[in-house]
Amino acid sequence: MELRPRNKAPTKKTSVSRSRTVLGDVANRLEPKGYQNKRRSTAVIKTRGKIINASNPDNILENTNNGTYAQKKNNPQRRVSLRLSVKRKGENLDKEERQIKRKRKEYKQPKVEGSKPKGRRSHSCGRKESKDKRKLKEDEVQSFLVHPRFRLRRPLSDGKALTLGVAAHDRKDEGNELQIVPYVTDLFQHLFRQEEKYRPQMYMGEQNDINSKMRAILIDWLVEVHMKFRLVSETLYLCVNIIDRYCYQVAVKRSQLQLVGVTALLIACKYEEIYPPEVNDCVFITDNAYTREEVLDMEQKVVHKLRFNITVPTAYPFLQRFLNVVKASTLIKHAATYYTERTLQEYDLNKYRPSVVSASAVILAINNPDICQRDEFNTTLVCGMPTLLLEYTGFKANELQECAKLIAVKVGEEPITASKRKLFAVKRKYENRKYMHVSAMRQPTVDFIITDNNKNHG
Repeated sequence: MELRPRNKAPTKKTSVSRSRTVLGDVANRLEPKGYQNKRRSTAVIKTRGKIINASNPDNILENTNNGTYAQKKNNPQRRVSLRLSVKRKGENLDKEERQIKRKRKEYKQPKVEGSKPKGRRSHSCGRKESKDKRKLKEDEVQSFLVHPRFRLRRPLSDGKALTLGVAAHDRKDEGNELQIVPYVTDLFQHLFRQEEKYRPQMYMGEQNDINSKMRAILIDWLVEVHMKFRLVSETLYLCVNIIDRYCYQVAVKRSQLQLVGVTALLIACKYEEIYPPEVNDCVFITDNAYTREEVLDMEQKVVHKLRFNITVPTAYPFLQRFLNVVKASTLIKHAATYYTERTLQEYDLNKYRPSVVSASAVILAINNPDICQRDEFNTTLVCGMPTLLLEYTGFKANELQECAKLIAVKVGEEPITASKRKLFAVKRKYENRKYMHVSAMRQPTVDFIITDNNKNHG
């Protein structure tokens, strides 16, 4: 394209006529009619080593051995056109695409027995190795009574690695909605992690005005109040937990110890009970030793000191879980509950985790000879350490054995006050026919604790 002035005609040098277009200063070159025919006559098309003269299609120039082109005239059978060459190239491309698609289809097709897909490499050796590894893993899992993913101790979960499926020891409770089988494994894993944070600690060394005997008297009195109000078992365990955690942080006077106890019972009732007792009832059971305002003030002090952390794991849910895992009979359940509730009075057992105390109480009930003789339901558990319980909890047998021995000593010795008054509220509670008189039976001693780790399970 060339630029020209607006008011000038085309020059003589160019034989091409120019006219003004929409672009204004830019002129399109328009070729004359004769020029187009002349250009076509000299055009030569190359196709696969042959040259075709476009002006005379009958003349085909063939490539000779000497590298020159010889013209062959009047051969209509060997005419080659541009369209034909393009079509042949397209056919070749189509063939390549079809081969690629065919290979892809063969790769995606499922393998048929007795035949191998073409173009696909067989990986039979790798499959055999993977099958062998799977068999080894299955054998390892079958060697355990409790699968590692259903145990109490597992790697920390970030909310994405939730447990799917049902453990073997929970299959019998799939139809029971109260057992929440799909979620029970993750729930108790969370309780086990939070237990260390909110467990009772040893604090009597820092208290100047109270001791462990006063604590035992307070809890014995709270057990009687608990029976009188007909409260649930969770309330008593939570009440003792609140007392111990508050006394661990605050130095309590002897005159305020009963006030702390009755206030902790009121807080636990508000948390666990459907119809908790009123404040005036708490004042009445103390024989009007404290006023209503003092109870309310102490309630504020306790909840603020504990930072309103009332949802804490106690020994009671772990006890119910362990009894369900080992498939204990009704008599063993009552005996284990009696031993666990009896330990609430003993300050020395605060050095153990509540879950350890519950597991030790279950083992102690299993190894009681009188319970084995009187078991009317023919339980499958026999004397020894249940391997199912050890695998589920992950506790060591020596740790449970040590705690069980201490519980056996404390249960055999009834606590006595300085005034030689016996504290037998828990024992009198479990002498009732409702609990099958488990506290009236011969209590286990250290000699009845089996040291062998027998593989007995329910």
